Amino acid sequence: MASDEKEGAPNQVQAPASLRITHFDFQAKVFKAPGAHFVLKSEGVGKTKIARFALEMGSGEGVISLKNLRLTFDIREGSHDDQLISRAEAGLQYVPDIRPGDAIPTELLNGTASWTVSRKHKAIARERIQAQLLAWMTGKDVDASDRSAMKNLMESTETKKQLRDAFQRAAVALGLPPSEAEQVVDRIETLARELCYVEALRDRCEEVNKIRKKVDAFVRVYADDKRIGGEVGRVKLLMVEGVREIFTPLAMADARTADVMSMLQTIDKAIDDIREVRDTVHFILMDWDPVIEKWQDLAVERGGDAEKALSVIYKFLARRFPSGKSLLSRSRK
Repeated sequence: MASDEKEGAPNQVQAPASLRITHFDFQAKVFKAPGAHFVLKSEGVGKTKIARFALEMGSGEGVISLKNLRLTFDIREGSHDDQLISRAEAGLQYVPDIRPGDAIPTELLNGTASWTVSRKHKAIARERIQAQLLAWMTGKDVDASDRSAMKNLMESTETKKQLRDAFQRAAVALGLPPSEAEQVVDRIETLARELCYVEALRDRCEEVNKIRKKVDAFVRVYADDKRIGGEVGRVKLLMVEGVREIFTPLAMADARTADVMSMLQTIDKAIDDIREVRDTVHFILMDWDPVIEKWQDLAVERGGDAEKALSVIYKFLARRFPSGKSLLSRSRK
């Protein structure tokens, strides 16, 4: 099954507001068929992935557009299943696939993340916000990138005293009496509960940076091989766009966090901004996950494993950044 219909990219899909259920409890018989699931599929190089419905068909998989799914199986507009299809399309921003019976991602229900983080990342998020509050009070920048130094700084007796003063000053700046400094602490905790997901993603994004470094190393390994060396060179150029795409949203989150008083004053907007970064980076990383897995334990040495991994990442990057591929093609003429 296939279709040429153009449908919106996942990040443009709005889930129906009228649905109040928590699971994909489809009713039509087609959703009980073997292997029934929703997944994002690309129609070719440079094409945006769009939501499709898939079924097991013999030894392969049959795929149909959501428009044809509705038409073929007489799923009426506004019906229970119609609304769930729209919700599944929106949900593919947050999970790699959706099967009948799955829970609806909480991002669609109340905005919270449907995945968990460690205590470590919660602590990092809290320390990052507190460090920016200290910088606001003292006028001295704090390097939040050095986690070990940050941890030592936040645990010092002098810093704890400064933080108590900072909470009181922030309360006054927010129009509260100094005695209401606990409200500042509560707001910081609220923001830290949101920012911790960005910190967890930041660690995951470092796997992409590790791939970039391995690609640089492969440039040297294959320097005397015209064919493989040329492919590695193309991958290296495309990796510039890959790294930029994934780290730019994180830089935006850092800039937002640096304006700590603005975050505390407009906490609802700050939460929305943090969640937008969280969901954007998480969506990109879902696409990167198979590549990361392929490269995670890859040794930087010549061989079949290296050449397969380089081929995988080249195809992946060329699909995401077709203009870069086009530029490379022109440069070889």
